[in-house]
Amino acid sequence: MDFSALLRVALKRAGKNETLAVALDLSPSVLSRRMNGENGWTEPEINKLLDYVGCEIADPSEGSAKIRALKATLKIVLSEE
Repeated sequence: MDFSALLRVALKRAGKNETLAVALDLSPSVLSRRMNGENGWTEPEINKLLDYVGCEIADPSEGSAKIRALKATLKIVLSEE
């Protein structure tokens, strides 16, 4: 998911900019400037946005290990049927 998509999801969840601004501990005017690209986002703001949406940045190696484990489990389950 790119950052624009993340913002769209957050706005849809919030319903309006003011609600999202409160959730991110920003004033509505600061949120507007961030969204319009007039000012950059800080790392803590991005982390709050990720938390609000319920996303996390995945470690590729961790994801690969989980996928391998799921594949192995599926092979076992499918072979039992």
